[in-house]
Amino acid sequence: MSKKIGYIDESGDKSIHFKKGGVTTFFIVSAVIIDEDSVNQVREEFIKIARRHTQAPEIKSNSKTFRDIDKRINFLKDVSKLDFRIYSVIVDKRKIFEDSGLQFRDSFYKYVNGLLDHELYDYYPYLKLVADNHGSDKFIDGFIDYVEKNHKQTELFRGPEFQFSDSKDEPLIQLADFITGSIAKCYEPGKVEFRSKEIPQILKTHILHLREWPEKPPKLFRQIDDEDEKYNQELVDFIFFRINEFIHANQDRPEVEIKNQLICLNYLIYRFKIDPHEYIFSDEIIDRIKVRDSHINKRIFSKEIISNLRENKILILSSQSGYKIPCCKADLVRFFNSYSSQIIPMIDTLAKTNIVIKSATSGNINLLEENNYELLKELINVAASR
Repeated sequence: MSKKIGYIDESGDKSIHFKKGGVTTFFIVSAVIIDEDSVNQVREEFIKIARRHTQAPEIKSNSKTFRDIDKRINFLKDVSKLDFRIYSVIVDKRKIFEDSGLQFRDSFYKYVNGLLDHELYDYYPYLKLVADNHGSDKFIDGFIDYVEKNHKQTELFRGPEFQFSDSKDEPLIQLADFITGSIAKCYEPGKVEFRSKEIPQILKTHILHLREWPEKPPKLFRQIDDEDEKYNQELVDFIFFRINEFIHANQDRPEVEIKNQLICLNYLIYRFKIDPHEYIFSDEIIDRIKVRDSHINKRIFSKEIISNLRENKILILSSQSGYKIPCCKADLVRFFNSYSSQIIPMIDTLAKTNIVIKSATSGNINLLEENNYELLKELINVAASR
């Protein structure tokens, strides 16, 4: 596995007294991850893009230039041409009651540190993280301390690496700042605008996972019209209840197959939030899994990931257009129709084949009379009586 460099930044503060003036509703930590061999190229390309959009010496998401959503969107479109991945932890502080232990700054950060450590290193076990040495809340200091005390190292002498740099001197920290600030534009109530929904669409090919906490039925990035026909909330709530149960029950398991299943689920969830009606091609999901398992292919993906998730009562639909989590009755009807169009002709073919076999052997071979094929015989009889 090639070495990866993650440039990390945060948006928001760790106070949960979010009703006070100046306190953010969300706390977001993002890592922009780049292959070590591509770092210099991505850095140079980012500098060129930045110079086309602003004369400022440093790209800052909260700068006056990028308060204009049109300029932010245009800059993001150019940045999205670069080769990087995004992993984010997004904490909704409204869900953390003020009488909980997480009201204390250290407890809050420790919990976020645990989320980041647990899942980020599942994708990249040997990730090197680079952070701005002028961070106001020094989140990365606490994260480093947490990792040193709690991280489960998988190889001797090859633990996580950390480095501090000045954002003025490291443009890729500026990239992480801009990405994190742009993601905040999709969540923070005071920052969300009409065009904010375009941000996930622009970044979707780069996203590994937007890890929202606390877990809840997904908040869509766009509004669904005619909800009764196109979006069944009862169905969605049940599916995501099962998904969250599966994630909680398996997130600490070390098996490669389980980790691959979780990566698949995380990506399907993210794409569901962007557009719950869109199917995702298997190649796109496999590309995320290959981040940590280069041996995955379509056959293994179908057998060890999709099939096993379905066996755990997680609804994942498939069609010629790919895979998706269902959101309405129409999704389920299309799925049933797709399988019916394959299964019923197969049953008819078996029935005709059995007739030919009996004729050719003067009835001496009749496979449907054997015990192994009792269920198949019943299915053929039912199909014949239609």
